Amino acid sequence: MNKIWSLLAALVIVCGAGGCEKKSETRDAAKAAGPHKVSLALNWFPEAEHGGYYAAEVEGYYKDAGLIVEIQPGGPEAPVLPRVASGQVDFGVSNADEVLMARAAGVDVVALMAPLQISPRCILVHADSGIEKLEDLKNLTLAMSVRNAFGHYLQKKLPLEGVEIVPYAGNVAKFLTDKNYAQQAYNISEPFVVKEQGGAARCLMVSDIGFNPYTSLLVTSTKFLEENEDAVAAMVRESVRGWGYYIVRSGRANNRIRELNPEMSQEILMFGVEQLKPMVLDPEAKEAGIGTMSLERWKMLNNQLVELGMIEKGSAKPKQAFTTKYLPGKVF
Repeated sequence: MNKIWSLLAALVIVCGAGGCEKKSETRDAAKAAGPHKVSLALNWFPEAEHGGYYAAEVEGYYKDAGLIVEIQPGGPEAPVLPRVASGQVDFGVSNADEVLMARAAGVDVVALMAPLQISPRCILVHADSGIEKLEDLKNLTLAMSVRNAFGHYLQKKLPLEGVEIVPYAGNVAKFLTDKNYAQQAYNISEPFVVKEQGGAARCLMVSDIGFNPYTSLLVTSTKFLEENEDAVAAMVRESVRGWGYYIVRSGRANNRIRELNPEMSQEILMFGVEQLKPMVLDPEAKEAGIGTMSLERWKMLNNQLVELGMIEKGSAKPKQAFTTKYLPGKVF
């Protein structure tokens, strides 16, 4: 464990033992006021990308802050943001491009924290393909969603000479049997699955060519925020604390994830944690704290979506799409 992770681990342990007096007083006051029941809808089945939220649950951080959090697993096409905006759930997990597109369509949601500063979105190619960067993609079959923003971005920014784009099947079965096949993936999971099944893959990160939306965002509705500000502040603070803990001591949270999603082995979750560490605690987060967000990043993403024709100019209002008010700041 390097110096950064050692420092973070030490702080997490100290705070967990009651060393952060100010926050302990806040949690004591919250418990005295009685528990506040809230719901959190995931955008997919429980995986490492949700690890910090499960860490906050199993380590008792939410409970200590006077919150009873019901974490609801998602799945394909999970309508997280409409459910949040309509009040069916209090919080949701989503990505920044989806938040802006939802807001452009009149769905009133606001992002509260961004655990992943770097998107795990990648294109998976065979390790022996000779393809070293996304610009090298040519004369092959590429399985990816053309509905998602990253798919539009790749088609606009890359030559993709001789590339046949086909629907993404949601697994690596075809990849393992076809050397002339590439597919969309998250670098925290599919590369491990390929290796486990005897293959070898290389991840080409979409963020490397400039498309890098904040990922696994904690979001709520403006209405819920205005009416439950104390609960929102506690949820953000303890979720940040959970993410800080998860990237150094993930065992109990991973056990909970495996309990809820048996397809996730201990090995793939540990692989995911190692990939997540530099994406959660990148240089920006080291400076400003886990979960940080900037207006510059939101504006850049907004402009990219406008350029791609996915939203109308002025429709998403990036300044209103997020708030950093409740973030606790640096953790070490």
